[in-house]
Amino acid sequence: MTGKVVSGTPNKIRSAYEDFLEFFRMAVEDNAGWVYSPDRPLGSCFTDSGQASVEFKRCLYAKNLPCKYLGGSKRLDVVIFGLEELEKDDPWRVKKSTVYLNYFIVSDGKAQLVQALHFDFDEEMQANHALFHLQLSNDLIPDEDRRSAHFDLELQPPGQANECRVTTRIPTPDMTLTSVLYCLAADHLRGDIFGQFAARVGPIQDRLPPLHFDALKSSVEKSSLHFKSSHWFARTRPTTE
Repeated sequence: MTGKVVSGTPNKIRSAYEDFLEFFRMAVEDNAGWVYSPDRPLGSCFTDSGQASVEFKRCLYAKNLPCKYLGGSKRLDVVIFGLEELEKDDPWRVKKSTVYLNYFIVSDGKAQLVQALHFDFDEEMQANHALFHLQLSNDLIPDEDRRSAHFDLELQPPGQANECRVTTRIPTPDMTLTSVLYCLAADHLRGDIFGQFAARVGPIQDRLPPLHFDALKSSVEKSSLHFKSSHWFARTRPTTE
């Protein structure tokens, strides 16, 4: 069920997301690709979660991203699905973020899922989870969400069942939706186009909602000469498990 659209989301936050996604689209299309998104306006993607927070949900379809390993008639398409919870605070902040990526190799009008992963952040910190982390999987972004971004390709069945459904969680920096898009641009676009994109989105950073990572920051400051994975597991409160 879709939540109630929030009309009181601060203009600074709404416009920051809108500008960042538009600059990403422009950069991909400057590099002979395309970016598709749902027909509904971005403002309607902020919905009331029923608590003191707002949910932001958006799916993007990046078509024809450059990949030096592909040749002939094959191309790389990526579907990005971001789900973030924003706390109504002063200032508003990102409380949770999960960003899913599906990488497809497309040939003869059919798409083969070749890599799936997601980035996670939860301010409350799940037990034994790094504060920011990446996890590989073989999970498709739901069909309804892919199609909302105009992904209408026929999917090829997997050649072999993937037995490894859960892999290690890899600590990462902040990889919220805008951070993931920034890294995608760096990975796949020409250097000059990425440089233009980075210059355009730089001023937007301060308008995006911040994240709280006080425990991680404190841990690093106490042991600044040793940049260890254990910093990502520092907690502000004890686990109940």
